Amino acid sequence: MGVIRPDFGLLQFDNYSDYIKSFISIEDRRYLEYSSAINQYVKLGYRTTSKILENDEFNKIRDKTLEVLYPRIQLSLQCGQYLKGNDPGLVALAEREVPNLLQKLSTIIFLLVRQPSGFDISGYIDYADSLRQYNLRTIGATNWKGIFEGTCKLRPKSNNLSFYDLHRKLVTYNDSGNYQTMHVGQSMIFMHKGDHKVIHMDSHHGTGSVKRTMINSPALGTMVLYDHVVRKPV
Repeated sequence: MGVIRPDFGLLQFDNYSDYIKSFISIEDRRYLEYSSAINQYVKLGYRTTSKILENDEFNKIRDKTLEVLYPRIQLSLQCGQYLKGNDPGLVALAEREVPNLLQKLSTIIFLLVRQPSGFDISGYIDYADSLRQYNLRTIGATNWKGIFEGTCKLRPKSNNLSFYDLHRKLVTYNDSGNYQTMHVGQSMIFMHKGDHKVIHMDSHHGTGSVKRTMINSPALGTMVLYDHVVRKPV
């Protein structure tokens, strides 16, 4: 077939049989008694000037069209497949990985970690953006494969949406690929760049379209996941 090009017109048909039937007229059924004869008549091109696809051609082009609409994430890009054990935090992140990569869901991770010094560090992480940076092999990106394998730890970083180091009295704020960071007093606010939904981190404002899930993870620490269903991707 050479290069397979998408054909969005094929998406109106659930299968090849429906595709063939779309070329059959009432007159065809009146004069040709057997459905097999009618189908062969259509395939010979007597009902249209367009090329009639064979079964395998129809399926390949329709699959290609669906792939354009709903990109398939290659298995090599999925870090959650390397999950070891059943830590609730890692399981929750693995479940959210593909929806975040497909931009159907946008998850902000709040993570609070106690350091060996006894002081805490915390931060808000744009999960989808962090996954994307890792897949692009960006210098300094979080090693998500290693995190799911258990060979390294997820830790807040100064280049995340926000970062707070109690011991060093260090506070940073950054925009990400998906969010603009805002803060009013002690309250953190993030606006999604695609659909402009404003997400308040403090529970006094409610969560609106965002689902808030708190998880105590032995592997990660205290974690809160803010899941936003994306209306318009970035």
